[in-house]
Amino acid sequence: MSVVALVLAGWIGGPVAMQSYRVATATNPERARQAVAYALLDAYRDAPDGAIAPPSTGPDTASVRECGYDPATLLREDGVPFSKSIDWDITSLNLRAGQSHARGVRDIRAESLAKTQSTVLMSALIACHDTPLESVCRGRVAQMTAAIDGQEGQALADIRAMGRDSDRRILCAYLDGAAARRGITKAAPALTAAP
Repeated sequence: MSVVALVLAGWIGGPVAMQSYRVATATNPERARQAVAYALLDAYRDAPDGAIAPPSTGPDTASVRECGYDPATLLREDGVPFSKSIDWDITSLNLRAGQSHARGVRDIRAESLAKTQSTVLMSALIACHDTPLESVCRGRVAQMTAAIDGQEGQALADIRAMGRDSDRRILCAYLDGAAARRGITKAAPALTAAP
């Protein structure tokens, strides 16, 4: 066995052995396995759907229209810095919605990984991060998450639909309050009324 192979075996084998021991001796092994699954997803968070793109700095005129307001009227705030404007609040709400969706996807993936993958495999893939074998390990993680997404497609679609509806109601309620404070009426009825 070459020196490189021995180094890689120790580099990956040591952490795998420690993590496997921790899970085996945990008071709640299922929760410990889920923690390993979360750590795996975190290590490769730039895998598909892992990273959250920053929101654009422009106004979200489509959602303003969906809530029944004319963007040119509601979003116009002369002399107000962007960071203190309605546009910023819409951007912030959309960023939180994206983060909420990403957390839901991460939870489904971690639960499925904990149920279907061994602690040894997950720990080895975590330890493989930042090694010369990372591209191989990244490919394996991508395959695993793609398989989960295929199996859990309905749960992921449900999270997406619930999130969109909830986020829209929150945004419309915020816009209703912002419009009321400024004495602006709706240009058209909202596509679906906010509760």
